[in-house]
Formats: sequence, structure tokens, C-alpha cells
Amino acid sequence: MALLLACLAALSLLAPEADAPGGGTLAEGDAWYARRAEGARGGTADPGPVDAAIAAYRRAVVQAPGAIPPRCRLIRALFFRSSFCGAAAGERRTLLEEARRVADAGLEPVEASVNGAEGAERIEALRRLPGVAQLYFWSAVAWGEWAVARGKLAAARQGAGPRIRDLARTVIELDVDLEQGGGHRILGRLHDQSPKIPFLTGWVSRRLALESLRRSLERGPENTVTQLFLAEAILEHDPGRKDEARRLLESCASAVPRPDYLVEDAHYAELARRRLAGMR
Repeated sequence: MALLLACLAALSLLAPEADAPGGGTLAEGDAWYARRAEGARGGTADPGPVDAAIAAYRRAVVQAPGAIPPRCRLIRALFFRSSFCGAAAGERRTLLEEARRVADAGLEPVEASVNGAEGAERIEALRRLPGVAQLYFWSAVAWGEWAVARGKLAAARQGAGPRIRDLARTVIELDVDLEQGGGHRILGRLHDQSPKIPFLTGWVSRRLALESLRRSLERGPENTVTQLFLAEAILEHDPGRKDEARRLLESCASAVPRPDYLVEDAHYAELARRRLAGMR
């Protein structure tokens, strides 16, 4: 019976996006999300368009709870709303708690569909599900951002670190180039930012933080997020390479925002300029 349920779960996850229920609301959400930079002031967006996208994506998830694309889009939109629209701390926590719940509800049937497989067998089974790497990536983002909003120490005691680590490793195994080295970027940031707590986070490695972020940068040399994260990790854990960190920050600060990421790139450029100002 367990095997039958796993097979049925896999079949529902493999349904083509265009044929899935809620396709119309998914397209509506995408149309609103594409407008998220309208009315933005630098790295701060007007919440109107992304709020409309979130509403459409929520409906798409309800209409097709087993489909992967609506969940990925909803998590992505919740992340944008919480990070780039000037959300207050309480609102940010609420948005990211929803993103985490959406992620976990999507991952549960995915993991059930591989029927307990491990290692290479598990990754091979996951690869049969279109879009699954994106689900693991955005789930890692949701958990990581939630941990920051919740408080690093509190989140660590709730097991957030190992959860984010395992999600990021799965992204790397599924598609190392996804989101310009997104799996390595998340893993590196995790090892950079996680507190070292005896008997709880002994797995944290500052060396691995730098190695992972450098691997991410190799796959996206112009990625402003990776530039900023690597620069901050260098300044914190390898200050002898301060000149390298400065060059990364200067590149991030002066980057021309990409048309599809106008708000995001402007946001990280602002953070880089602040960090540079503090180095003088």
C-alpha cells in the first residue's frame, strides 16, 4: 500500500504545468509578479503587485495542492514581499512562517514519492519530478529567511540549521547550476551566519562557508547576492583578504540592475554601499 501511495504521489507531481488545475491563477500570479518593480523606490518595492501575485498563487496552491510550480511561486513571492517591500519585523515573521509551511507541505509528498530511497537512488528518483530542484531551493530559502526572522539562536534550537543544510545539499545534487549556484550560495551563507553552539551546531564550518560561496560565485560571477554574501564572509572569517572583499562589494554596489531583478539588485547594491562606507 505504501508503494502504491508513493507511486500515486509521484504521478500527481509529474502532471504537466499547463494541464494542472489552477493554471489560470498561476498565470495571473506570474503576471502580477512580473510587475513587482512598478512604483519601487530603489531597493524597496510597492507591495501592491506582489500582494496580488501572492493572492493568485495561494488560490493556485489550493486548487492543485500536489503540484510543484504553484508552491515554488508562492514561496518566492512571500520571500520578495518579506524582504523587499519594507515589511516590519512582525509582518516579516508572519510571511516567512507561511512560506515555511507551504514548503514543508510540498516537500512531504515529494519525499514520500521516492519511497525511502537514499543517496544516489534518491536523487535519481527526485530528478524524475519536473521542477523539484526549484522546490528544494525555495524551501531552503524559506527556512533560512525564517531562521533569521525568528532569531538565529532560537531557530538553531529548533533544528533549522540541519534542515537548511540538507535542503541546500539536495539542490546541489539535483542541479548545481540552479539559480547561479544557488545551492552553494545557501550552504555558504548558512555556515557563515549560523551560531556555533556546543553540542548543537558543531557541524558549522567557516571554511566551508567561504568554499561554498566561492563555488557559487564561479557559477554566477555577476550575481549581486553572492558577491555581497562572499564579501561579508571574507570580512568576518578571513579578514586578511579584505581587498578581495572590497572588490566584491564595489562590483555589487556599481552593478546595473538586471531588467528581471530591478528591485533585488538595487537592494543588494544599497547593502554593499553601506558596507563599503563602514570600511572607510
